[in-house]
Amino acid sequence: MILLTSQPQIEQTGAVEPTKAAPALRIGWIRQPGVVSLFLLSPDLLWIGLFLAGPLFLLGQISLHLYVPGEGIRTVFEFGNYARVLTDSLFHRVLANTLYLAAWVTAMCALLGFPLAIVLVRARGLARVMLYFAIVIPLLTSAVVKTFGWTILLSNRGVINQMLVGLGVTDAPVKLMYTLTGAVIALTQVLLPFMTLALAASLENIDPAIYEAARNLGGRSARVFFRITLPLSLPGLVSGAVLVFTLAVSAYVTPRLVGGPTVKVMSVAIYEQAIVLLNLPLGASLSFLLLLIVLLLFVGTLRLARPRVAA
Repeated sequence: MILLTSQPQIEQTGAVEPTKAAPALRIGWIRQPGVVSLFLLSPDLLWIGLFLAGPLFLLGQISLHLYVPGEGIRTVFEFGNYARVLTDSLFHRVLANTLYLAAWVTAMCALLGFPLAIVLVRARGLARVMLYFAIVIPLLTSAVVKTFGWTILLSNRGVINQMLVGLGVTDAPVKLMYTLTGAVIALTQVLLPFMTLALAASLENIDPAIYEAARNLGGRSARVFFRITLPLSLPGLVSGAVLVFTLAVSAYVTPRLVGGPTVKVMSVAIYEQAIVLLNLPLGASLSFLLLLIVLLLFVGTLRLARPRVAA
């Protein structure tokens, strides 16, 4: 009787013939960390490419064209707009005003944001909730509304001048509207929450035991701040400064309404060239130069701060 079996045939030597395994599906490359990361980032990269890189490319292309009054834009490629911006003293003063305004706003936000962030971190319970609410609620208000409020406060008959004259600090109202000082004051209030929240996030990561050890060693408040608080909160200070400076450089509403026609900054100059005078190539070149300056300052700040943060 013959039995049919699927067992491997046994030769006279007793060796078993190995069976051939089915070819496995080669999908190991999909499990590579780089491929998975690229797949997960593909929607964001597509969005950035369509709505950031694409418009910037078109803007750069327009900046190389030539605008002729009475005729419009000629599709010729040249660097005349960049040469005009780099050689015209008017645009030099506009750029200097822009950097001066942004630097002062960043410094004022750092000086006012540090004490506020320290109080915010040390508060507990309902007081902390109310402080966070007071800091965040201005971000929910339009910059136009806040700037109009500052136009009332900074006017010659505003609350600030009435207080100064009433207290005898000045004999006459101080001119704050349509000045660079007024623009710094208003823009500092608008951008202060960004600096405060960045500093608070950095101060939260400092171990309270470090402060206790410093006080036990006889460290005073000023020494503790400059030797412990400031170095350990440097990442938050750098991130807040970069954020505030970038927003201040590109601000339009506040310098336009509070500074008025006497305060010329890059955002106002870009608007006048592109919208009022219809000189899109020159406005595009101003935008690209401003973007390049901000990127250079950003990279320089990170390079200077990186060794201190690492230390």
